[in-house]
Amino acid sequence: MAPIHYNIPQPAYLYYAVQAQTLKVAAVVFFILSIILVIIIYTNTYIEKRYFLLKKVTQKRMTDWLAEKITAIDESTVTVEIPERINKILKSNYAKKIIVDKLIALKNNLLGNEAANIISLYQALGLKNSSIKKLYSKKWYVKAKGIHELYTMDQRDLLKVIYKNANSKNELVRTEAQTGIVHMYGFDGLRFLGVISNPISAWQQIKLLAQLQNKQPDQVFFKKLNNWLEAKNDTVIIFCLKIAAIYKIEEVLPTIILKCLQHPNPTIRKTAIETMVAFPQKSETTILKARYSLETKQNKIVLLTAIKKIGSRHDTQFLKNIVLAEDIDLAREAMVTLLTITPEMKTWNEQILIQKSKVTKCTLHAIDALAYQ
Repeated sequence: MAPIHYNIPQPAYLYYAVQAQTLKVAAVVFFILSIILVIIIYTNTYIEKRYFLLKKVTQKRMTDWLAEKITAIDESTVTVEIPERINKILKSNYAKKIIVDKLIALKNNLLGNEAANIISLYQALGLKNSSIKKLYSKKWYVKAKGIHELYTMDQRDLLKVIYKNANSKNELVRTEAQTGIVHMYGFDGLRFLGVISNPISAWQQIKLLAQLQNKQPDQVFFKKLNNWLEAKNDTVIIFCLKIAAIYKIEEVLPTIILKCLQHPNPTIRKTAIETMVAFPQKSETTILKARYSLETKQNKIVLLTAIKKIGSRHDTQFLKNIVLAEDIDLAREAMVTLLTITPEMKTWNEQILIQKSKVTKCTLHAIDALAYQ
């Protein structure tokens, strides 16, 4: 029987040949990628295991020695020659990182002689030099880590370098720099408020206020605070208003009234209104009432809340006018304020709500619920 011959057109033959070659290339590429993936997984596992073992060894060899030096009554014992076994450990940058992190954690939880010993150890082990290298790093996260280490260890000789980063474009770097300056110098460290142009986030303001706990400002600071309340950086003004309220700095009250309550930024005006509450003996609701018609709706609600805290019977007519106005939300807030400072106005409340058809039943129930809180 004669063999069968298939006449495959030339274009179709080329197509199948290309397809076969493509599959071969794909298979080779897939094989190579699989090998690379296995190598990467193995390498990462090896490195992680190595670092884990190094950490365990470092902690085992260093823990007792560090504990002995930190708890030493005589600080001079911290300056003794470092054992050779410790010097060997310090040759590893990763080991240095472990030790620094351990010392920082201890420093944050110890005071007095122990804290002083930790600082001495930090310097004696050459860890300060490591932190300084981080401080000058071009990588923002490394720089921020270096700043944190240095201010935690109270390295005040590097204040100028840290201060230069207080207005860094990178938020984490400037946050650490600002926190560090205040950590070391308290209210005096807030001098960067006069020069920074980048915003201070709400979280950063909380951190700075935490650093100021158990510290008291002086007359020199009061003068600076007055100037900062007129800063071009809006977040600086807001932060200074919070300081004025927390520490009840009456010396800046005229600036708050003349400048902050008139500021074009509604958030600053809102914070200024809230700050007025901190001075119930010095603040007059007349000033707040004069601002009412000029404010945003949100600020009007804040203003009514402020009057509820520092207001008196002299504000009754002002509040009545708001209750009778068009805005239901403001009427509710005004009524709650009115009933707070003059409880006997409940009868008027019931009468006016029944007579005014524009006040819905829903609003009536809301006002009654708030009135009885």
